[in-house]
Amino acid sequence: MFVLKIVTPRGIKANIKAKYAEFTTVEGGMGVLTDRLPIVAKLKVSPLKIKTEDDKEELFAVHGGIIKMDGKEMIVLTTAAERPEEIDVETAMKAIESAKDKLNQVENAAEKAKVQAEIEKNMVRISVVKK
Repeated sequence: MFVLKIVTPRGIKANIKAKYAEFTTVEGGMGVLTDRLPIVAKLKVSPLKIKTEDDKEELFAVHGGIIKMDGKEMIVLTTAAERPEEIDVETAMKAIESAKDKLNQVENAAEKAKVQAEIEKNMVRISVVKK
């Protein structure tokens, strides 16, 4: 068992006793168990799947960030993390459509990257609800 904390600018979003956690870093998908060797990694916008001490599954849409694991405690530092019940799929789908329309009009590379990130974020949000 290890303690998994999800920390956002608004405070601690979750404090869970976990057996296993699965996430996606910029280098690919990973899973961690108790007593894992220390790791610090950059998270992608992706689902975070947690198996709790009572074998229940918790799922979050994580909006990027940093993960730090020392074997006994895992800290996810992110700008936002959402549970499926907090996500409005219709609003996320509208945001994707709006961003796709905007993507066709934007010429600046930095602005395009920002719009593509918005699309990716909302796609992950929808995928978390549908799991």
